[in-house]
Amino acid sequence: MNQTASHWLLAAGLLPFVALAALAGTNAHAEPGVTLYGIASSAVRYTSNLDGHHNGQAALVSGGMVGSRFGLKGDEDLGGGNHAIFRLEAGIGSDDGRSSYNTLFGRQAYAGLSGDWGSLTFGRQYNALNNIGWAFNPLDQGWGNFWSDPLYIGGDIFFQDYRINNSMVYKKTAGPFTLQLDYGTGEQPGSLARGITLGGGLMFQQGALALGAAYDQRKSADGGNTVRNYSVGGSYAFGKATAYLGHMGRRESAGDARFNIAFAGLGYQLTPALHVSGAYYRYWQGGNVTTQFQDVPALLGSGNADSIAVVADYALSKRTSVYLEADAVHARGGAVGRETEYWAGAPAAGVDRTTRVGVMLGMRHHF
Repeated sequence: MNQTASHWLLAAGLLPFVALAALAGTNAHAEPGVTLYGIASSAVRYTSNLDGHHNGQAALVSGGMVGSRFGLKGDEDLGGGNHAIFRLEAGIGSDDGRSSYNTLFGRQAYAGLSGDWGSLTFGRQYNALNNIGWAFNPLDQGWGNFWSDPLYIGGDIFFQDYRINNSMVYKKTAGPFTLQLDYGTGEQPGSLARGITLGGGLMFQQGALALGAAYDQRKSADGGNTVRNYSVGGSYAFGKATAYLGHMGRRESAGDARFNIAFAGLGYQLTPALHVSGAYYRYWQGGNVTTQFQDVPALLGSGNADSIAVVADYALSKRTSVYLEADAVHARGGAVGRETEYWAGAPAAGVDRTTRVGVMLGMRHHF
């Protein structure tokens, strides 16, 4: 393809973004129910022993502690306490400007109705496992991200399916309780069971205490594998501090692979502008665990890992903050393969234990 044609295609691809942004800007004055919002976030990170063979990496990482994004959300009053709602949210790589998730609105894209009875939305949406499980992540007031977050010790396991395509999500808040129910259609010809997603969760929040539990079950498109995820956790605020405790698990029927992670942490508002947090994570895997991304999966087997992470987050304003993060992961057995494959692209051969240390400096701006 010649350069001129490429430029025309790029321009055509950007037209929907420009049109939507212009529409949002116009409606933001005429229709207060439509909002353009986003986050711009970047970070510089150094990671030692990325591949298990003592090779480190310095990089400008996309997002850092939180992924960059922009979106449109709307709310129209239909009368009688009912509302029409929608959200279109795109992810952006702040390091290279590319669209995340290989699609236009890869983070969220849904429309629906809401009222005193709750809300019912249709599209690409976060499941209860994400909305409830992530709420108890101790790092940086829930902003922990895969570039440093030990929830990704064994790769993108517990959150790789946290967005559901072709889904229907019901939410309802009653007093201190919030309920979410998820259903994703499989859209497989000749079968209503293959490829479907079922899940839900319940959150309790009252005063200083928050508790939550969530479950998610997905059947593969061919019906040969069922993945079950669950999450339980809680937090308690006292004075300027908040303590966190949680556990996540994953089971795969094909090969009986099992993954678990337990964590505890503490966040503290040291000054009105400075928040610090730290956490410890214990990860273990068992059964017929294999590599995730190789053309021919290799058996890794059981293993475990320990990780610690600390974050200092300083608010320059209500919208802008800078942060410094440090983390260390020590993996053993089959966990070495999952860890090094996820970060370096291939499992480390002949390595039965490894330690990775990272440090990251970044900033984020909300608009």
